Amino acid sequence: MHQPLTAARVPVHSSLDDCLNIGIRWTKTNDPTALWCARLGAETWTVRVNDFPEEHLYTLFVNDEELGSFDEWPRQWSRVKDESNVSRTEPRPAP
Repeated sequence: MHQPLTAARVPVHSSLDDCLNIGIRWTKTNDPTALWCARLGAETWTVRVNDFPEEHLYTLFVNDEELGSFDEWPRQWSRVKDESNVSRTEPRPAP
């Protein structure tokens, strides 16, 4: 059951459009569905990959609260592979 947002739980960036239009540096996770995460101040943002094309491709969560879904990765967002999440047995990309 989805709980309604209250004044104490409203994310700083409460609009999905606001969130999609700011520059964010995302880090790849080891989670098979929530592939990307970012820290913005005290907030933790995650992006889940959905069952596309039956659903939107991505869903954004801010502090575990679903903010909304979208299909195209915003140009303002960059995805960075976090080397700390990479198994040491995996080959590293050539420079």
